[in-house]
Amino acid sequence: MTDDHTSPRSLPETLLDDYLSLADDSCVAVLPHVLRITAELGLADLLADGARSAADLSDAAGTDPGALYRLLRALATVGVVVEEPRQVFRLTATGARLRADAPGSVRASLLNTDSQRAWLRGADTLRTGRSVFDEALGGAFFDHKNDHAEANSAFLQRMEERAGRLYPGLATVPNWSDCSVVMDIGGGNGFVLDRVLRAAPHLTGLLFERPATVAAVSGSPRIQALGDRCRVIAGDFFERIPGDADTHLMCSVLHDWTDEQTLRILRNSRAALRPGGRLLIVEMLVPEDGRWHPSAWSDIGMMVLTGGRERTAGEFAALLRQADFSVASTTAVPDSPFSVLEAK
Repeated sequence: MTDDHTSPRSLPETLLDDYLSLADDSCVAVLPHVLRITAELGLADLLADGARSAADLSDAAGTDPGALYRLLRALATVGVVVEEPRQVFRLTATGARLRADAPGSVRASLLNTDSQRAWLRGADTLRTGRSVFDEALGGAFFDHKNDHAEANSAFLQRMEERAGRLYPGLATVPNWSDCSVVMDIGGGNGFVLDRVLRAAPHLTGLLFERPATVAAVSGSPRIQALGDRCRVIAGDFFERIPGDADTHLMCSVLHDWTDEQTLRILRNSRAALRPGGRLLIVEMLVPEDGRWHPSAWSDIGMMVLTGGRERTAGEFAALLRQADFSVASTTAVPDSPFSVLEAK
């Protein structure tokens, strides 16, 4: 039998050891900054139509030619681009994920400097137990978005990118046959609701969002294309959720909030649903057995940025019981770390 001191290390532990060994001016330390710079300069978009020389890219991106070549040379060593003869560079399939319009794009997430500023104060969260976003940026997470249109627009784009990357098959997981009106609560720019309505043509949809978001997305091509099948409603889910829906959908919403705040949202959902209605909660569930799962890391992100948390299935069930719901089913989303909790 192998004892704990000689047992093979897990892959995450091995990667961490490698990171700590290379955390100076090496790839693992510099790469996050290089990828953000690459996204900010739009280099992947400039390479979308084919290979280009470093000099040509420099002219298009408005950079110093020598500096850009050195950046591209570094990117080639990790497979973002391939260097061909005469300092010509071609985008790879991995590098294409930095394009703004690519499936699985991470560009908007790489450009999220607001959250990066908050992370610099992250130790204060451990000292106080409170989010530091307010101290770092002069307003709580969503208050900051409400007060800064550009930050709110960037946030909505990140949420669309995240939904498309982390749960692309969500729309076909629930059974929509007994549903007629679905309300996407905190549904951002309508990306998920649009996919649900396309997957279930008999449905009509309600997008319930903060007033700042409603003002930003009501006239968007996506919402306009849905026509009479979608209505956009402004409000505050801590105060009241409108009626008229037999199904409520909350995707990556409840993890933003404390248990007390989440209970208020759930109770307002319960009060607004039609008799016999259901609530669909789409979240990562923290494993009860402590095994590796991205939810443990997202939980720290919620703690620092919003004051919220990721939860176990048992923790969700307890909150739902307090709001007069019961969990009917829990279904894993295919090819995703997320699950759908159906509550009735």
